[in-house]
Amino acid sequence: MFKNRPLQLSVAAAVMALASQAALAAAAGHVDFATPGVSAVSPNGQSRSISRGSELLTGETIDTGEGRAQLRFSDGGMISLQPQTRFSLESYGYDKDDSSKNSAVMKLLKGGLRSITGLIGKTNRQGYKLQTATATVGIRGTEFSVNQSADGSILFHCADGVIDVTNQAGSAVISGGQSARVTSANSAPSKTDEKPFLPPGSGAPGIGLPNNPTQDANSIAPLLTGTFTGEWRVGTDGLVFGPSTSPPPVFTVGPDGKLQSFSDGGTPTVLGAAHAISDGNDGVMAWGRWIGGPAPGVGYNDFGNVFDPANPLHYVVGLPATNVPTSGTASFTSYGNTLPACSGNGACGSVSVISTLSINFGSNTGSYSVTSRNSGDGLTVQGSGALSLSGVNFGNTVPGTVSGGYGGSTAGSSSMNGFLAGPGASHAGAIYSLFYDSGPSQQTAISGALVFRR
Repeated sequence: MFKNRPLQLSVAAAVMALASQAALAAAAGHVDFATPGVSAVSPNGQSRSISRGSELLTGETIDTGEGRAQLRFSDGGMISLQPQTRFSLESYGYDKDDSSKNSAVMKLLKGGLRSITGLIGKTNRQGYKLQTATATVGIRGTEFSVNQSADGSILFHCADGVIDVTNQAGSAVISGGQSARVTSANSAPSKTDEKPFLPPGSGAPGIGLPNNPTQDANSIAPLLTGTFTGEWRVGTDGLVFGPSTSPPPVFTVGPDGKLQSFSDGGTPTVLGAAHAISDGNDGVMAWGRWIGGPAPGVGYNDFGNVFDPANPLHYVVGLPATNVPTSGTASFTSYGNTLPACSGNGACGSVSVISTLSINFGSNTGSYSVTSRNSGDGLTVQGSGALSLSGVNFGNTVPGTVSGGYGGSTAGSSSMNGFLAGPGASHAGAIYSLFYDSGPSQQTAISGALVFRR
């Protein structure tokens, strides 16, 4: 009666192998965007290039190399991968009708990422895990960032919600706005005020990559469109225009989410669509750059020059602020930026930027800190200063300071001018600039637009 057992075993093994292959091939989501050179490597070592629209397959490892990638999962979750990152999707299952089947186990092998969890993290929190070399992250429906340092330690930051950072030496509960560092798998997580330096970045010139999970054609929310009077800033070479201009400036964002026209209080300048670069639009804020000269026959007001890729016109616009608090304080962290402009007689390479704001609504004061890294000169420069709040607008009363210039120099200055936006002043937009010593008899200027949220 057992004479067919070898055949039965062979058939069973074949069925199991097919099932395993089917599970491996099942798409967990797709790629929202990826720069050239980003690849996915299967468990058997086969590599494939990935680009926008590519499927995410369980068991594969995403290697960003020098590029970036943004992944969107079938449960609505999103992960943004930084350069020099290796990320693997160990297992994934999502059933909208049966939450007990929902699970996601991921592994950050090196590099850094930002994550916004989807329905799996909300319906089956125990089933969502992100493993790293030093600790495992468990979530309670949240947004968080993870970044591995050169010394092997890993910094975990929770932007919203709560995360659990756990290893064999202990655990820590990290709430929104808090961070923890884990130096090794044998060291317990330790809370810190430091935040991962994961600049949103808009990619290399000409690529026009999004900065955050809700952008333009990839948006999961309606784009910010329409004409706004006042609540915006636009500037280059230190020029900033806002509601203090009389008459106030007018700023129009078209149906595609890009800047269509602007004014500095005079006749609106209509922009050529080919020159308008959208670095981001999430339905509350829109930000980007314009490169080129004025449209033929249209007044160009105070500008009168042509903006080139190295020194574009940066813009940021937001929904008008409503229900602005009249007391208490608020902290804002940047989540998007235009591709920074870099000029001067110093070296300009790839530039990244991240910033924080603090506003005291009771005293109408505040402060800012903006940190920039320039691969051209190898310097990390921080600008900081005091702000004065007038209505929904804020800016420097005196130039801010800088630190971290060549040889530790503090020579130079920084500036920040912006506005509050959105319901309850939930967001902010600003134009910033940094001017610093970047070498012997060398100075460098870095500027651009930033968007913030609480």
